[in-house]
Amino acid sequence: MRTNLFIIALTFIPFLASAEEREAWTTSKIHGSPEPPLPYVAEVIWPQISFFQGVDLTLLESENRLFVTEQGGKIWMLPADLTANPGKAELCVDLTLLNPEISNAYGLIFHPNFQKNRQLYIFYTVGVPDELAKTRVSKFLMDDNLRINPASEEIIIKFGGGGHNGGDLHFGPDGMLYFTVGDLAPPSPPDVQNEGQNLSTLASTIVRIDVDKKDPGLAYHIPEDNPFLHTDGARPEIWAFGFRNPWKMCFHPTSGDIWLGDVGWEMLELVHRVEKGGNYGWSIMEGTVPTKPDQKSGPGPIIPPAATYSHIEGASITGGYFNSSSRLPAIKDAYIYGDYVTGKIWALNWDGERVTKNQLIADSRKQIVTFGQSSDGDLIFLNHPEQGNLYRLVPNPKAHEKGDFPRRLSETGIFRDVKSAQTSPGVYSFSIHAPMWQDGFSSQYWLGMPGKGGIKSEVITGRETPLLRYEKPPGTVVVKTIHKRGLRVETQILHWDGYWNGYTYQWNEDQTDAALVSKEGLNTTVFEQPYRFPSRGECMRCHGSFFNRTLAFFPGQLNRDGQLERFHKLGIIDEIFVDFANVDPLGNPYDKNTGVEKRARSWLHANCSHCHRMSGGTSTSTQMNASAPNDQMYLIDHLPEKGSFGLNGAAMIEPGNPYRSILYYRMATKGAGHMPMIGARTLDPEGIRLVHDWIRSLNPEAPIVDGSITPKTVEEALALYHKIQSGSLSIEEKRQAIAACQNHTDPFVLNLFAGFTLD
Repeated sequence: MRTNLFIIALTFIPFLASAEEREAWTTSKIHGSPEPPLPYVAEVIWPQISFFQGVDLTLLESENRLFVTEQGGKIWMLPADLTANPGKAELCVDLTLLNPEISNAYGLIFHPNFQKNRQLYIFYTVGVPDELAKTRVSKFLMDDNLRINPASEEIIIKFGGGGHNGGDLHFGPDGMLYFTVGDLAPPSPPDVQNEGQNLSTLASTIVRIDVDKKDPGLAYHIPEDNPFLHTDGARPEIWAFGFRNPWKMCFHPTSGDIWLGDVGWEMLELVHRVEKGGNYGWSIMEGTVPTKPDQKSGPGPIIPPAATYSHIEGASITGGYFNSSSRLPAIKDAYIYGDYVTGKIWALNWDGERVTKNQLIADSRKQIVTFGQSSDGDLIFLNHPEQGNLYRLVPNPKAHEKGDFPRRLSETGIFRDVKSAQTSPGVYSFSIHAPMWQDGFSSQYWLGMPGKGGIKSEVITGRETPLLRYEKPPGTVVVKTIHKRGLRVETQILHWDGYWNGYTYQWNEDQTDAALVSKEGLNTTVFEQPYRFPSRGECMRCHGSFFNRTLAFFPGQLNRDGQLERFHKLGIIDEIFVDFANVDPLGNPYDKNTGVEKRARSWLHANCSHCHRMSGGTSTSTQMNASAPNDQMYLIDHLPEKGSFGLNGAAMIEPGNPYRSILYYRMATKGAGHMPMIGARTLDPEGIRLVHDWIRSLNPEAPIVDGSITPKTVEEALALYHKIQSGSLSIEEKRQAIAACQNHTDPFVLNLFAGFTLD
């Protein structure tokens, strides 16, 4: 983009007097979608029944029952006939009655001969100090009333635990028990112990055992035809290996082949058709992308995935099943799988040798954690949040509608005159306290609501923290124009049609209009620095979760310049919305006249809380929204759930010691493990210093290490990082320090200094 263009004023217009009359926005042209409607939508099966973080669905055909396993250890029973109308689910067992140390339940499967032996198998983890026994597969017995007896447990196998456990169990057509195991490591950095290609452990594998026999010293028999039975140093239970976090598998109904979804790292999500003894690449490869190519490979060639999708489209695959029902004939016999983060669902067709079709068929907007099957083979899936429901696909009633979506910003009806940024009547500008870091760019905001309706708010409590949820009138838009040096670069639009839909427009060089960017997004250069126009999927990773939230139009953000009072008088917001501003008091993170605590919490709220809050879509328990008190953030003195990054034994926040705080490292590093994961391409130096100073203020007397210019540990390197950032080193000392760290043997130190230059 040229920088010597016509400059447009982007000043904030003061609010009008209190007698201002609400204008109806009647010019909206935003409806439908730029893309053709997808053929299916999600339909809730039993609205009256929900589950708390359900993770698994299991069909027991002999009893015509469906079982839902919750992550916390409760297992519930429902009819497997979707035409039934149960008033509630029946509790079969609470595994924490067996062992209060149970931390996660992952999978449940019934023995093929269940009617005679009443056996079932559960995959779960416990919080024991012994890392080698954190994960267990156990056999249990069920009584004639279909209740699981916790005291009947017989542990079949124990092994290690970690961030990626896998945990799906199935009996194969051969009668053997198969289950998936992840690399038992945190997400980043990838596969720290290089377990993916190491056959001496069960990490990163599919395991195959015979539970109807026992070998000496074991609670199971190892089948004679397992592929690595006679491989030196290999665990003989392994059937295939090289998986990162194989999340849900199934057997093809005729061929018996294993199909699974494997959660990728930074680039791809993977669908694998698994062969006996197959090597699927992790962590040498992430599908087709090299990850750690210098490590030693396990036996056999690396087999590429049957299908992939990129993190432009989603972020965490959930494997599914082959659809055997005739209810939706167009996808009969297709492999149906989805994405946990975006809720998208695909149908893949396989002719026995190759993929013949792989198409996106639905955008459910649910956190799809698992698929299952009803008694007639119909495909169902489970939404993961605290109040998750069961769903199935139904034909989209709008599938044949042809949209006329505006391809230019001037066609949206938001602006009366785009060039001069004059909005249409009924579209109101607003400003916020704490914008997120946008690589040094600034933003201007507007809200439009068709007609004269307003927001209806409610406050709920989750994890002891008050949270605001509100209904928006259909057709509501929230608009943000990103600009720098007086030039508009991008205008983002969130449009509400029951869910938020995100669209972005790229301004032309003459600053007269902006054109809709394709659904894949766009990588370009603006002002000689990399710039990303987000894809539609990336928009939904921040705006599409359980709370369907905007990040700017929120009480604590708007509580300035009389905005809340103005919007309340106009009927745009209600009293509950106004009052909630006291629950999440935000300030300008860069205003040094405000206390460091409020500024730091405001920065974390603006940059992190869209994911790190209840039902935010992340797999950690942290809460960074401003309404969570410090002691309910699950950060201070809480151990990390996603790795320690070389700070062994350190907490997410150690009060007074930023150099022993995982949060500070993840903000500061530009390499693997950097947070936020998406969005800005550069680091916010002021924000990093602010969070450093806040952590220090939590216990100013805490001892901290000195930042040597040749650090030996990550802790010392973080102290050095702060010295460089705060300008306390001479130019020569800075050069020596950066050179030493960029040639360091510790990858965590290397990553921390990846963004520094010797200038």
